[in-house]
Amino acid sequence: MASFEKELKRTDEGSMLVIPTRFARNHMRRVEGGRSENITVVDVGGSAWKFGYYVRRHRNPRPVLRSGWRRYVFEKGLKVGDRIIFERVDGFPELYRIGARRRIKLFGKEVWTDVF
Repeated sequence: MASFEKELKRTDEGSMLVIPTRFARNHMRRVEGGRSENITVVDVGGSAWKFGYYVRRHRNPRPVLRSGWRRYVFEKGLKVGDRIIFERVDGFPELYRIGARRRIKLFGKEVWTDVF
């Protein structure tokens, strides 16, 4: 199963999730710069989310998830420093799964929560 995990930065928490270019190139549909397509992403609870998958054009043509992303961040209570796990579901080239982990302190040690 193809996947990536990344720590949320301020941009990721606020307006869009920047997807690693290598993952997008190898595991997502090609989208022309400046165009957007909706993709379906299922969270670990089984809820389906629609995100606008967009490749910026010109100076910084990196792939991002835009529309629908802020709602997901808000509803999951995600913050800078949390981690996103994003994977393509085997056998379904247009279906993706998403989860998140939160870093917490437990008895003075930093640990990561289970995926939610």
